[in-house]
Amino acid sequence: MTLEPKTIGEQIECLARLTGAPESFIDQVQQLFTRKGITLDSDASPYVKALEEAFQREESIRYNSLRFRRDLAQIQQGFEKVGRSYVKQVEQLRKIRRSLQERANRLRGKLRGNAHGTVEVQGNHRNLITKRQYDQFPMVPGPKDPQ
Repeated sequence: MTLEPKTIGEQIECLARLTGAPESFIDQVQQLFTRKGITLDSDASPYVKALEEAFQREESIRYNSLRFRRDLAQIQQGFEKVGRSYVKQVEQLRKIRRSLQERANRLRGKLRGNAHGTVEVQGNHRNLITKRQYDQFPMVPGPKDPQ
């Protein structure tokens, strides 16, 4: 008994087992021959290379599409992580913004209440209020300036 299939039908079955081709592809290949008027019991030798190439291409396409689907799923997971991170950062920025606005409003309120040029110093038992002091010193006339 030889290991080489002799008929087209046997060759198709052998290649299908080797490549793990789906039933739909096997049916398409078989129908291709029957539509052309070639029986599956015919000698396979003139078609061996073409059949091998067809089954190898189908296997390659199936493998690549599987890898593509897996990679696409990973990319989608990555985008979901980025989206969740973005939402967290936006929420943190909103909290910081609210906090800064509250501080700014408190400072504005203190400055408005202190519009008379006085500085409020907090002490242990009472507030001490003094006039605002500036870092500008009086000018002293020079020796040739009028005194």
